[in-house]
Amino acid sequence: MKQKRLAGFLAAALLMFFSNGILAASNGTDDDTDTRIIQAKVVEVAESHISVMARTGVEHVIAVDREGTKVTVDGVAVSLKEIREGDIATIELDAHKQVKFARNISMRSEQTQVARVRR
Repeated sequence: MKQKRLAGFLAAALLMFFSNGILAASNGTDDDTDTRIIQAKVVEVAESHISVMARTGVEHVIAVDREGTKVTVDGVAVSLKEIREGDIATIELDAHKQVKFARNISMRSEQTQVARVRR
């Protein structure tokens, strides 16, 4: 009888321990970090930089260039010129540079958008 209680207690303790770890790991992926800005709204697009408004309300000016910045829409690589004001993007920054420099910009296409006029 004592072995069943002890085994039940240990199973419950292990379940609590591992479920808290899984919850902490799954909640941490949706937060902004020093090298990643998630679901930021693009507020300005220029030749050498973009300005984005993070979910926290902080505006970030991020350097971009054609060779060093990879832009994807739904996993398909597109040109840097495809970024428009109002787009929602996830931006991964280069941690090795002194300034905020975008290595990867990932966007999802909006289902309500029918066509885009090319510049």
